Amino acid sequence: MTERFLVTVSLGPVQSLIGAARRTRDLWCGSWLLSEAARAAARALYDAPPGCLIFPCPENPDTDLLPQDRPGDAANMANILRAVVTLETPEDARLLCERAKNAAAARLVELGEKARKKLDAPLREDVWQAQIDDMLETFSAWVSLAGCGDDYGAAGKRLGEALAARKATRDFRACPPLSAAASGLPKSSLDGALETVLPRSLGNGPQRRLQLSAGEQLDALGVIKRMAGEAEQFTSIMRIAADPWVRRLTADQQQRLRAAWEPLVGSDLSTRTLGNQGAYRALPYDGSLLYDFRLRNALDRKGLSEDERAALKRLDRCIKEIAREKATDGEAVGGPVPYAVILKADGDHMGKLLECATNAHESRRISRSLHGFASSVREIVRNHRGHAVYAGGDDVLALLPLATAVACAEELSKAFETGLGGVASELTTPAEDRPTLSVGLGIGHVMEPMGALRDRAERAEKLAKGADKPASRNALAILLRIRSGAELEWRAQWSDYDAFGALHRFTEAYRAQQLPSRAAYDLRTIDRRLAWLRDDGNDHARGMREAELHRLLEKARLPGGERRIPSDLQQTIETRAGKQSLRRLADSMIIARWLSARTAGDVGKAA
Repeated sequence: MTERFLVTVSLGPVQSLIGAARRTRDLWCGSWLLSEAARAAARALYDAPPGCLIFPCPENPDTDLLPQDRPGDAANMANILRAVVTLETPEDARLLCERAKNAAAARLVELGEKARKKLDAPLREDVWQAQIDDMLETFSAWVSLAGCGDDYGAAGKRLGEALAARKATRDFRACPPLSAAASGLPKSSLDGALETVLPRSLGNGPQRRLQLSAGEQLDALGVIKRMAGEAEQFTSIMRIAADPWVRRLTADQQQRLRAAWEPLVGSDLSTRTLGNQGAYRALPYDGSLLYDFRLRNALDRKGLSEDERAALKRLDRCIKEIAREKATDGEAVGGPVPYAVILKADGDHMGKLLECATNAHESRRISRSLHGFASSVREIVRNHRGHAVYAGGDDVLALLPLATAVACAEELSKAFETGLGGVASELTTPAEDRPTLSVGLGIGHVMEPMGALRDRAERAEKLAKGADKPASRNALAILLRIRSGAELEWRAQWSDYDAFGALHRFTEAYRAQQLPSRAAYDLRTIDRRLAWLRDDGNDHARGMREAELHRLLEKARLPGGERRIPSDLQQTIETRAGKQSLRRLADSMIIARWLSARTAGDVGKAA
């Protein structure tokens, strides 16, 4: 006798597969590897029988679930799968989940073998095998619909509880034994968790193919990340950070820069950037040498050929000449801003929406809406001059330049609400439980480790969600780490038009040189000086703060020393000061200054 089962499979770990990264290529390939593992697992579920998949719910499963040879422009496959299947026993459900798990693991092994073949270098075989066999972490659960009285909603809730319980019940297996020669090996530089698979002497060719820095070590997963796809597909965070600067150049300046750069391609000094639908064709290179600190390091490297050194010096002269010229906006070109943004977004109230589904058809309707949103993400991010790393379901990870990050976050939020709004209405989801998108922007220097930047974006996303205040989701949060200072934060719900209006006004003011850069730091000084009044809410305390702020605005002068801050901008500052502490106001103004930056000089010595 057969019965219907609701099954789910969760793949990970996300931290090692995606989060462990030093280069943008590590981040991209890790996202792709997880997506490919999920794709293989989804295919295994789909084959028993066809049409059973709920998450994902591809329009053309016979082609959409086939393995991809390289990271592409399509939406990623989310790492949590669900299907409704007709089986004879719970044991059959367990075997089905096991087949999905094995298919995912086999896909990673296959990609690992392709990476080794492409690298064409001897690796530590015993360490490789021990790591490749233990790379994937898979959890699964299943419930009988009949056992839930054929109540699909109750079965879904019970399934979620079973999966959470399974994840909390860890398998404490012994680590695979390594040979005596493998003991005491250096750890991987990506996350320091596992031993290196690289031999003591790798050779110049493989070292270049792996893009290894001095002393860098890689475990098996790290090698796969460095060898998957082609380096030209992956846009460097430095190229993204520099894009507003590149776009300000005249056609002649861009052509001179390309001519000086081209001789360096083909060495390990620079790579082309051809991905993201050719969005960066104006300067199709990784962009790192635009920054003087990277160009100096390149010139100081040992083993440079005479031709390479000469080409670096020609590029150096070209960049310096262009920096002294005028850009298309009539201002001095200067140097590119050395700060970039990692955007991380996640849907709110998705659990509530899923609970509104009373059958598999309605769940598939939600799944298709999520896939539609995820499919639009890459184009939205590209239109804002960024490059989406991961777009699967309601999860987004992207790299963006400072100038367009907030606008991109706003458009993603609107696209998510639009994309999920239809199905939410069909399922009569209560207004307070409608799906929204919380977005975190992690801003940092381009020389910061990729892991640190991603961690900041993740913390910003959690701040946006308001972990301590669940009702305050549907927000944007920004965390800025200034290289020579502390970390600053800004947060507002999307419906707080006053907060967003002030942030945009401050950004425009800095860009138009209507606001002196020291004004925010003077606000901080006032806040510290009046700290003893912080807990005193009487009119006297409020009056002292208002008087100090008014005095600051009266004294402040714009560059040149004659013009005052525009009256409407003064009013905006005073209004915001009445709604938040002077310290918070100062932080928002400093963040706006960074968002407004067009050249390295706009962020001063802090860069």
